[in-house]
Amino acid sequence: MRWITEENYEQTMLREVEPYLAARREEGFDERVKGQQLYYEYFRADAPRGVIVISHGFTESVKKYGESIYYMLQKGYDVYGLDHHGHGRSYRRNENPYVVDTDRFADYAMDLRHLVENVVKPASGELPLYLYAHSMGGCIGAWAIEAYPELFQKAVLTSPMLGLSFGTIPIHVVYAAATVKGVGSKKRDPMKPVYRFDREPDFENSCDSSACRYLYYHKKRLEDVKLQTCSPSINWGKHSVRACSLVRSVWATARIRIPVLLCQAGEDTVVKNASQDLFASRVKSCELYRVPGVKHELFMTDSPVLIPYWEKVFSFLEA
Repeated sequence: MRWITEENYEQTMLREVEPYLAARREEGFDERVKGQQLYYEYFRADAPRGVIVISHGFTESVKKYGESIYYMLQKGYDVYGLDHHGHGRSYRRNENPYVVDTDRFADYAMDLRHLVENVVKPASGELPLYLYAHSMGGCIGAWAIEAYPELFQKAVLTSPMLGLSFGTIPIHVVYAAATVKGVGSKKRDPMKPVYRFDREPDFENSCDSSACRYLYYHKKRLEDVKLQTCSPSINWGKHSVRACSLVRSVWATARIRIPVLLCQAGEDTVVKNASQDLFASRVKSCELYRVPGVKHELFMTDSPVLIPYWEKVFSFLEA
């Protein structure tokens, strides 16, 4: 296994990892609803043992997961990554390029299912299908394995958004405020005014624990406006609060029939670890893997944390 370390990180990504991925990448669009195109990328392994479908986080894109996909391919997994609507190269409901909007979280899960049923499965034959889902994508992933219990054989939820953190403000206050504020066309307005992408890097206030990885992706975002989403709409805020409550409920978690690995970041200030603990306690077969001392994005940590993290993920999939 070839691990990418912090030494000469950018050069290694540009000279080794990016060409490796480009040689194995195919791009396409899936369309669950006519006129609403969903961008995806497919990466083929040399001798695949299974297929991993990536469900990315809020304001992200499959483009953020190059290093992660590199490891998945080395371990023998074909990889599909979908840009959720409102993100990357997929369709958007909001004309502001910096704002993520949705009408309901169920659409995210239905989009994911459509990709798996109409693109992934026909191309993958009898290979087992696994889900790798981060943050917002973890909420979407939880919704998907609850609503469609036979879609995947196993699921990895990494820092899943099962409860949002708004500091000292109670969740019901946030939901009520978004409901009142987001009336009519205003529901697609950003929760806070946003007119541009902040081009100055701000690692200290980011969700990452690895400076070189943060800076590498920040440069990518500077070069591509489609990667510059950075704010939720009022509508997204309201529906995300509701979605978190639904997916961790007793009746929803009871529908999960597959093994789940839930990876938790010890210093997470974006999502609530207590909500993850509750979810894990309600799922019949859920292993909780805690990583102390790191921020939200576990796949964006330095090697001493990152390598054991990926070893845990792969051992779970291979068991």
